[in-house]
Amino acid sequence: MHRMLLIARREILAYAAVPSFWVALAMGPILMVLGGLAAGSVAHRPPPAVAPRLVVVDAPDPGLKSIAVKALSDAAALEGRGLAVLQPHETIPIDATRVTLSVAARGQVKVRTDGAALPAAAEALMRRDLERAAARDLAGAAGAPEQALSAGDLAHVQLEAAPVGPAAAPAGDARFGRFAVVVLLWINLVGALGMLLQAVVRERTNRALESLLASARACEIIFGKLIGIGGLSLFVLAVWLGAGALVAASPLVAPGSGMIGQILGAFADAPSLGFAAVMFVVAFAMYGTALIGLGALARDVPAAQNLSRPVFGVLLLVFFVSLAQLTGGGAGMNWLAWVPLFTPFVALMGEPGSIGPAAMAAGLLEMAVATALCARLASLVLRDQPLSRLLVWPGRRLRSPAHGAVA
Repeated sequence: MHRMLLIARREILAYAAVPSFWVALAMGPILMVLGGLAAGSVAHRPPPAVAPRLVVVDAPDPGLKSIAVKALSDAAALEGRGLAVLQPHETIPIDATRVTLSVAARGQVKVRTDGAALPAAAEALMRRDLERAAARDLAGAAGAPEQALSAGDLAHVQLEAAPVGPAAAPAGDARFGRFAVVVLLWINLVGALGMLLQAVVRERTNRALESLLASARACEIIFGKLIGIGGLSLFVLAVWLGAGALVAASPLVAPGSGMIGQILGAFADAPSLGFAAVMFVVAFAMYGTALIGLGALARDVPAAQNLSRPVFGVLLLVFFVSLAQLTGGGAGMNWLAWVPLFTPFVALMGEPGSIGPAAMAAGLLEMAVATALCARLASLVLRDQPLSRLLVWPGRRLRSPAHGAVA
């Protein structure tokens, strides 16, 4: 354990001493703050001004004109805009509506509109009020007492709705937040794996790996490098996610913050962030042990790049699967949780409860087995031993038909 921690400390100091590491560390909080400022500007942006509706009302009867103007004003108020009544002798803009009222006979009012069309609700409201006024005139002409006519004006219907709680975010909005967390994990994972591959190849090419093997076992080198670079990457991820959580808890992210605010809201869920960190650790352990073996197998940088292409190709495929889950194909991809290469990202992008505990446990168990096999492979490659010993437990001896027992 002491040698393993010394190797981990050596890797941490090698990368933490580079200024670009601290620049990358600061990029996450800076982007989170910028996102919070953008969300705050959306939340505090005043609503766009709505121009008042322009109307010209011509009517031989002033009473009918006032009824029509009041109905149009009520309809405009329901739309959240005002009403400007122009006089017929004024200059009429092209976006104005001209309403002409005429009385064909007692109880019959004709309405003609020209210019900009009125909404159906405004026309219906004006028709209702004019019919009510015409019905009152007919009732008065038929001898209805004034008390009965006035009583009709007192009728009023009031609608009340039960108070509702805050509306839940649509499923699509929740997917955007989960995808943002997955992207951060993916970026950190790819960067950490690149650092790990570079560390192994550098020591292989300058023959420092042979000196290291003389003083430490292969498994200690493997897990020392995983702990060092993985711990450094986990620190970067924690700073990025923590910055997102702080911005999400700030007054900048409030209802009405738009899509950016909804994405930042995903960082306010502490259990989900903890689960994401665990998925990063298990994914780095599995992919990292595979890259250590490939890096030790290569003898120079070009060979290491060529050997590592399949691993980074798989990671690119994983990203596209997460993107497909974002666009609505998540329900048909939950079976990928059984495939260890996809388990962490499919679990993070899946809808809550969509992946059962059996599938999750099986995926994690398969990842543990894959990590153990990759670590065994990397150990053999580091010690330049044949890959035929992959399934032989360290310390056991193979039987040879010619010589009995071979170490």
